[in-house]
Amino acid sequence: MKKLFNLENLIYLTILALPTYLLRFNIVGFPTNVLDWLIFACVVIWILASYKKNDLQRDILKFKPIIMAIGVIFIGLVASILVAKNYTMGLGIIKSWFVLPILFLVVIRSVIMEDKLKNVFFAYYLSAFVVALISLGFFILGLKTYDMRLEGFFNSPNYLAMYLAPAFFIGYGLFAEASSKRKIFFGLSGSAIFLALYLTCSYSSWIAVVAVFLFLLAVKSRKNMKRGSAVLFLFAILLLSQVEKNKFADLISGNGRSSISSRVMIWHSAEKILESNWFLGIGAGNFQKEYLAYQKYFPPYLEWAVPHPHNVYLAFWLYGGIFGLLGFLSLVYFWFYCLSKSQKNPNLKLIGLGIMGYILVHGLVDTTYFKNDLAVIFWLLFALL
Repeated sequence: MKKLFNLENLIYLTILALPTYLLRFNIVGFPTNVLDWLIFACVVIWILASYKKNDLQRDILKFKPIIMAIGVIFIGLVASILVAKNYTMGLGIIKSWFVLPILFLVVIRSVIMEDKLKNVFFAYYLSAFVVALISLGFFILGLKTYDMRLEGFFNSPNYLAMYLAPAFFIGYGLFAEASSKRKIFFGLSGSAIFLALYLTCSYSSWIAVVAVFLFLLAVKSRKNMKRGSAVLFLFAILLLSQVEKNKFADLISGNGRSSISSRVMIWHSAEKILESNWFLGIGAGNFQKEYLAYQKYFPPYLEWAVPHPHNVYLAFWLYGGIFGLLGFLSLVYFWFYCLSKSQKNPNLKLIGLGIMGYILVHGLVDTTYFKNDLAVIFWLLFALL
């Protein structure tokens, strides 16, 4: 019992420590990171202390369509890597962005009881809160990007935004059933997360959060028109605050160097790559190399360092071929179907809908899966089924 209790705490600690994937090192020449080892520790302890074969068999039968969709994704990823012959990077990506997050999900489903499931999402909310506070510290110290955007210790403002944004839906879902003291905590922590997200100036993230939030309000009750109007009013204020910013001016004027123009060029390049690689893809981790190789078909690129195609659907197609894309779409479909049949706490279902909706909407213009922390967040949603 004590071992199980310690494993539960280790699960919460691992979720709190999602950004530790940035602490990288090599073991016998193979790249790894702190988050990988935290998840690996959870899996090993689970196998040694609390593994139940019957529970695993039950889940396999219960979620057979989802497991089949996962299998299709793996077929696509492995086949694409074999064709691209980029074994080290490709297998490393499969390990950190698929195998370990899925195993972590299995451990969570086995260890975390129904009445404690909200603790899993609260741990992630706390992590986002801590990240927001540290990032605001960066801002106070003047540590910003060249265009005055906040990125904290992440590699870009968009990465910081993608980590913080899902926390809004967790705060919204848990606030409804929180005590008075906890409501004060959610108000203060939510304000810090909001301010950090605002300072990233990630417009695509803002739009995705607002769009999904309005959808949730409509789903929860048709009487939420006033709240929806308030959200739109706040969003209008945020946009007005950006009028003097070069990024916003470039976006409105259609400047050839705006973020939208850059993305359009990246998408055109991705489409060109898919013309001759639509079936098996180019292999995980190969987009940067292929993107540069296809420069000859286009005017000079606006961005040269582009590790991903700025679209989660294109990413699954490019990295896993047609099997990767179909597997991902099937996975999402079955998730929504199973959630609609689930008898879980309505507030937890609301959190799940919010985060998945955000991943899919923001995924139209950014790669909201292919990063260690984002992959774990995606698979955490399957604990709700």
